[in-house]
Amino acid sequence: MYYGKWNKSIDTLIKHLNLKSSTWKDEICASMRFIARDYKNLKRYDEAMMCLDKAMKEAPYLRDPFVERALLEYQLNNYQEIIYYCNEALKIKNHSKSYINEIFSWNNTIYDLLSIACFHERKFDKSLESVEKAIELDPTNKRLLNNLEIIKDANKKTI
Repeated sequence: MYYGKWNKSIDTLIKHLNLKSSTWKDEICASMRFIARDYKNLKRYDEAMMCLDKAMKEAPYLRDPFVERALLEYQLNNYQEIIYYCNEALKIKNHSKSYINEIFSWNNTIYDLLSIACFHERKFDKSLESVEKAIELDPTNKRLLNNLEIIKDANKKTI
């Protein structure tokens, strides 16, 4: 996967999933997420979604597959879906730390995605709240600070 050999990666990860020793739900979830990334890079979005759905079912206590699905929906400009998956991810409060966890599941990414999706859905109050939370987690991020001003302007115009 890291070398961009998407089909070979899918084959290897499917072999992993079929091993009798493949029983740890977190690891199965990760393999499904990685297969989804491969499909995403092949622009086979339906298959990527299917894999992420399976990953969510396998380990519904992990944020990672929900955030990955939100990221996929972002690539496809599906703003209502982004909001849904980000909110589902935020329901998960326990951060089980393992080598499989993704940084983007616990940093500013969820709030950043939410702010963008809510902005496009004209939910400016929620967009503003989300970008402010993203900035709390990454206070020097110039893009977030710029988005804050854009959202504030849009919010003023709707009042």
